[in-house]
Amino acid sequence: MVLGLVATLLLAACGTRLPDEAFEAEGQLVAVDGTRNGDQGLDAGEAAAEGIDGAALEAPTDTVAGEAPVDAGGAPAEGNGEAAAAPGPGGPNQASDVGITPTTITLGNITAESGVLGDAFAPSVRGLRAWVQATNAKGGINGRTIVLKTCDDQEVRSRALACARKLVEQDKVFALVATNTRSLGGAAQYLQDQGIPVIGIPITNSFYRYSHFWTAYGTGYARDNQTVGVGGALSSLSGGYRWFRENLGVTKAAVFTYDIAESAQAGAFITKGLQLEGFEVTAYTISFAAPSFDQAVADMERKGIEIVFDGIDDGANRKLCDALGRRQYPLEAKVSTIVSMGQSVGKDYNDTCRNVVYVAGSSVPYTATKVPAVAEFRSAFERYQPGQELHQWALEGWAQAVMVADGIRGMGPAPTRKGLEDFLRGLEKYSAGGIMTGTQYKPLDYSRPTAEHCFTIARWQDDKGGWVEATNAFPFCYPDAKQYTTPAAEQGN
Repeated sequence: MVLGLVATLLLAACGTRLPDEAFEAEGQLVAVDGTRNGDQGLDAGEAAAEGIDGAALEAPTDTVAGEAPVDAGGAPAEGNGEAAAAPGPGGPNQASDVGITPTTITLGNITAESGVLGDAFAPSVRGLRAWVQATNAKGGINGRTIVLKTCDDQEVRSRALACARKLVEQDKVFALVATNTRSLGGAAQYLQDQGIPVIGIPITNSFYRYSHFWTAYGTGYARDNQTVGVGGALSSLSGGYRWFRENLGVTKAAVFTYDIAESAQAGAFITKGLQLEGFEVTAYTISFAAPSFDQAVADMERKGIEIVFDGIDDGANRKLCDALGRRQYPLEAKVSTIVSMGQSVGKDYNDTCRNVVYVAGSSVPYTATKVPAVAEFRSAFERYQPGQELHQWALEGWAQAVMVADGIRGMGPAPTRKGLEDFLRGLEKYSAGGIMTGTQYKPLDYSRPTAEHCFTIARWQDDKGGWVEATNAFPFCYPDAKQYTTPAAEQGN
């Protein structure tokens, strides 16, 4: 319902979108336990066809501690005595659709685990890997073992398409889950044409255009495959901005964006939402190629800016904080994107910023271990992704897998892609056990001036060990948030 990307950025909790054509790189298939086993994303012919250098390597069989050996996708390796699947409700399991056999379910994922932003997008697939291994350790889904195939597109559109072709045509995946890449537009039309359910983080507008794309946060758009959102416009809600005004008493805001279209799109909806909630807004555009903040910070100080929002990535946010530190200029709040919501904030952000970093989103913080579903995630992540940073996207990758599994379980012995999408279409404020604020895909009336807006806001606090909920309820809801639209800057393809 709220914008993806940097709308992720603030109210939908996704990430930061950058121009797809800006980078060149190469991806690889990744083992379910996170170990990179060579560039298995494409074979040599596919790589050559896509203009990507390098031949493919076969991933060796991996052994997960305390379990039977598994292949790179998480299925029991050949020759290791895979047991027959237990019957699901209503009879024995059937080979009912692509990616579904009596004993296995094959899921796929495309995530930019490397690229110009490093591993910024990787946490979601790490959460998915932890879920796959934890679920298989409990017997899978209705007795079927889950096989996970992942591909790193390294933020390259041609690579995203090549990954999609391999996952669909060679690996025969049932669906894509926890997909998280700013280059997905390169594969979007292909995946739509193939009828593949794609569940993921809406970094691109593909999730607001195509009928087989399902954002983790839900949307009420018709997704007619022709235009993004409603007639090329994206809808947002102003509740998050209102919360900051009411709870911090701030009215003077700055919005930082890059000099590229996608970032400008984010800046437009942030600025409009702030203005609707009574903020005086100053917008700053910085160079994507060489971001610099000192001049802008000096101007902020002269204007008495109290709170900062942005449509930029985490590295640039740290540079902004460094500039604030050089002038010893404290803010009431530095509202970052969900890409920043990890444990690394404790060491990467300076003293000027760290304890005023906030993130608004659509899921309970991964520190909320009193929620049983979060506690289960934390236990599995520690066991199956040892050494990896705890991050909000990892929890959301887990939650997306739980949602898909609930849909598959409900179909008993004969799950189908159509059945999964029918399940998603019928969801009513789905929470994945209390993790999400309420995911649903029912059509919404975007012409209304107000609508209910439910979200959560977390902040970093050293004295409380990291991220804590700033909102006093989960989810926190305004029944009358202002609903407004801004033009889409890209068409999801």
